[in-house]
Amino acid sequence: MTITATNETATAAASIPSLPTGAWDLVSFLENAKDYGTILGGGVITLLGLILLIVAVVFLFKKFVGNGQGQEKSWPVIIIMIVVAGAFLTGGIGLMLNISSGGQKTIEELGGGFIVLQSSVGLLR
Repeated sequence: MTITATNETATAAASIPSLPTGAWDLVSFLENAKDYGTILGGGVITLLGLILLIVAVVFLFKKFVGNGQGQEKSWPVIIIMIVVAGAFLTGGIGLMLNISSGGQKTIEELGGGFIVLQSSVGLLR
């Protein structure tokens, strides 16, 4: 009876899922901070897009109803505001990360090309 009880206890103990181990190192901290920052940044960008869309709609409403009173925004400004707000609302942080990675690639290409140009001309001696 003791052997059977021990086997049942061992089987039950093996089926209990273990708790995740806490990684208390700097790399895990920075990875988690990046993940939470990405989530928070996406929320902030989406909120900015919503605010920008509301402001653009108010300006558009004033444009139609205002009868030329006060300072009105021009049509191109209102259209640009709506397009940027839509990009922020639908693209969010993914759009910003794609834009920044494209900028990084461009900077690296320009930096490499400029260095090659300087050394071929002989400016760096």
